[in-house]
Amino acid sequence: MSAALRTGGGEPRSGREADRLAFASLAVRQPRRGYRFSLDSVLLADFAAPGCRGAVLDLGTGSGIVLLLLARLCPGLSRGVGVELQPELLECARANIEANGLSGRLAAILGDFRAKVPGAPAGAFDLVVSNPPYRPVGEGRRNPDPGKEIARHEVACTMAELFHAAARFLAPKGRIAVLGLPRRLPEMLALARDSGIFPERLRFVHPMPGRPANLLLFGGSRRRGEGPEVLPPLCVYAAPGRYSPDTEALFRGLLRK
Repeated sequence: MSAALRTGGGEPRSGREADRLAFASLAVRQPRRGYRFSLDSVLLADFAAPGCRGAVLDLGTGSGIVLLLLARLCPGLSRGVGVELQPELLECARANIEANGLSGRLAAILGDFRAKVPGAPAGAFDLVVSNPPYRPVGEGRRNPDPGKEIARHEVACTMAELFHAAARFLAPKGRIAVLGLPRRLPEMLALARDSGIFPERLRFVHPMPGRPANLLLFGGSRRRGEGPEVLPPLCVYAAPGRYSPDTEALFRGLLRK
């Protein structure tokens, strides 16, 4: 990802190996095999940060990386809760919260956010974030690793279920920030409307200049506005193997916090 991300030594835990990483001055533990966070999570945290204050909920928190970054970026974050369905990832998230001295602000709980989750009351969160699976079941090649399959395909949660859950957890003036594929924007707009969420901000992410966008950052609010603001596009790389000035600025901002 950048010089800010370094792979450290692994150690066995609960019969599985885990990586310990240093990223943005954070200690991050994640499974050596299965789902591992990527630049997508960093882009989501950066995008969500301007609307981050009060209570924050991360749906499908994984190893907790988005919450960890938001706690660094947002002094106004008073309480962050991550909901995770997979016990191994939940264990990593809890370990990461403790290792970074954030147990007083962050917590990770086991649950399926499509239903009631003890510790995450409805209508209680000022911001809901999620880096959900991008592809419907049946699209593209399925991954034989169950953790990666859940992260990439909608086998455990559909886009519709995500928006309905976010609407249920949001406070009356709350905001949402999620990642998706650009071609699914019409679907996201329709789901937001049906869930009582008004599109507020959009940003298209391109791998390099001249390439089509391959990610979409979607921000919405419970408050009706004038329509979504389309932010300047973000190109991740300036050339193969070299980050763009915007991406480098993003990493520098994380390291300054």
